[in-house]
Amino acid sequence: MKSNSLLQQSLRENAAVYNADMSLNYRRYDEQFIHTPAYTHIAGKISALTSAFQRPISILDIGCGTGRYFHALHNARSIMGIDVSPEMLREARTPFGAERLANIRVELVSGNFYDHEFGGRKFDFIYSIGVLGEHTVFDSHVAGKMFELLREGGVCFFSVVDIEPRKNAKRRLAEVAYPFLPRPVKAVLDKRWETCYMTLEQLTEIMNKQNFRNFEIERYISEDPLWEGVHLECIARK
Repeated sequence: MKSNSLLQQSLRENAAVYNADMSLNYRRYDEQFIHTPAYTHIAGKISALTSAFQRPISILDIGCGTGRYFHALHNARSIMGIDVSPEMLREARTPFGAERLANIRVELVSGNFYDHEFGGRKFDFIYSIGVLGEHTVFDSHVAGKMFELLREGGVCFFSVVDIEPRKNAKRRLAEVAYPFLPRPVKAVLDKRWETCYMTLEQLTEIMNKQNFRNFEIERYISEDPLWEGVHLECIARK
């Protein structure tokens, strides 16, 4: 499990980074992002997963930001978006494709998913793109909370950053030597290597500890300049 200090640090940094100017620029980029292969891929998955429901559904977007993918949701009865940045939520009041949300109840909540109390609410579809395992931690607590919030027959879809392609040769050599190093040296490396990014093995281990009926993880390589890199995408069903 990632350390609590890393969690608190990531929450503080996200709240500070996504100020009014950054949030406005992020919202403006939504208009360009829809023309990228990354958007086509992600929005396509969200659309396909929610289209598979044969009834109106309740949806939770973890780290919703500007509501970039709200318009890609199908069969939505209600959407709750939660984010640590009030400025991003302000932009989410008028998200891209807002006209498609005219008959949908949209609730925007300022807070962090890790600590927020949902008061017994349940959701049919929970998703999080570019947040967990990137800007904040994904650990057993988060995975377990997603499971508890999901209704029977519900689906989760989320992405984390795959750290393996980001490791240089020096890091890989150090990892091989790690088991044989003195404890003080290990402590230094542990601090230096502390990150929200994950390996496929770490993500798989966390998901295996949960009670999801099944889950699948795929790698997706994005070349979009603001979302570049290898991402692990997980679909889990309850």
